[in-house]
Amino acid sequence: MTLRLYNTLSRRVEDVTPHTPGRVTMYVCGPTVYDEPHIGHARSAYLFDVMRRYLARTYDVTFVRNVTDVDDKIIERARAEGESPTRIAEKYLAAYHRTMDALGIERPTQEPRATEHIEAMIELISRLVAKGMAYEAQGNVYFDVRKFPSYGQLSHQQLDAMQAGARVEPEPGKRLPLDFTLWKAAKPDEPSWPSPWGPGRPGWHIECSAMSMACLKTETLDIHGGGMDLIFPHHQNEIAQSEAATGKSPFAKYWLHHGLLTINGQKMSKSLGNVVTVDHVLERYPHPDYLKLFFLKTHYRSPIDYSDERMDEAKKNMEEFASCFQHYDQLTGDVQPSGGTDTQRFEILQKKTMFEEAMDEDLNTPKALAVLFDLVNLGKRIMESQATMKLFMARWAHDVLIECGTVLGLFTAGFSEENQQTLTEIQKKIAERDEARKQKKFVKADEIRQELHLQGVLLTDTPHGTLWRRKR
Repeated sequence: MTLRLYNTLSRRVEDVTPHTPGRVTMYVCGPTVYDEPHIGHARSAYLFDVMRRYLARTYDVTFVRNVTDVDDKIIERARAEGESPTRIAEKYLAAYHRTMDALGIERPTQEPRATEHIEAMIELISRLVAKGMAYEAQGNVYFDVRKFPSYGQLSHQQLDAMQAGARVEPEPGKRLPLDFTLWKAAKPDEPSWPSPWGPGRPGWHIECSAMSMACLKTETLDIHGGGMDLIFPHHQNEIAQSEAATGKSPFAKYWLHHGLLTINGQKMSKSLGNVVTVDHVLERYPHPDYLKLFFLKTHYRSPIDYSDERMDEAKKNMEEFASCFQHYDQLTGDVQPSGGTDTQRFEILQKKTMFEEAMDEDLNTPKALAVLFDLVNLGKRIMESQATMKLFMARWAHDVLIECGTVLGLFTAGFSEENQQTLTEIQKKIAERDEARKQKKFVKADEIRQELHLQGVLLTDTPHGTLWRRKR
């Protein structure tokens, strides 16, 4: 099968055919770093980590996720904490990295910060002004949406209808309420940079257009992703300014958007006092795979409701996997996958095919996860037979389970709950060993493996990362 994804732009599930055969360019809107990351951030980061992992089985993937490190919210937080906006951005970006690392979510190929690409943003805005697509007013620069006839194509809205329903505060010199800001004139005590229109800072929307083109070295991307709350106005404005500046369409071939997250049926918000941070979840549910399993049970395009009951269910699911691997360790030792009957081999290979079919079906993770549980049950049936030849098949089922599970980012943090310090130390050692193997320093890699083995940690290398678990 071919990977098929739902494209918000066309409102259809489409075959993925990248611009360049064998290579995929993917850009995802990342965090605005002004607070501790919550589980909504985790869902987005994890979804696109899984997508990148699955795409990497077939393509060379360049995955860019930006960081907005200059923004009204950052400035407000800086004032509240009596810090500089730069210090606030650094503080909460470090918190974002720490929590996503704790979840075992891989970092993107590139992670550009807005403040590192101001010149590229100014250049892009200048192109729009020169083409008559944008105009300056009192040091601000606005995009003229009337000059872009297809404005609204991503959100599937007509310009007149959007204009009638627009609730935007009037600004001096702004022609229409929907005209959006490309450059903001400097205000007292706010970060600013020099520009042809005077000192100021970029608007939010222009950041992603400039950074995606600069980092991916293309003006037409394959995949652009984010939450459904970004469809309008953020992603719609990205399309307008990018295509108007370059003259190329579409700006992104596939637009992917994930559903939003609620807490016990309510929208997560500070005003309701129900914001759940990643740190809070990991205190109550220490294993990172608990949260991942909770996410996997709901299709990425659907909304998802967080509750203790659903997390407790995910914890039980993880215990099923742990029990399966423990049983396997006790029975099979280091036997190699061979032998068995044709029927058993067919059943195991069929599960792998079913997993791939589910993932090819618009990343249907609930269906793919069900296949993993089928493999657990199949492995148990084989191992309970005690027949030597069938134990070879148990190894095969075990290897397919690892192969499919690690595509979903599961199993790489062991199967036992660890305190955060211990987990961090193990992950650090594994990262050192991975780096040693990349540099072909195999003696050092073996020394690290032996060191971890003496601590009761067993390693298994997979195409999607190093799996580890405690010796039983």
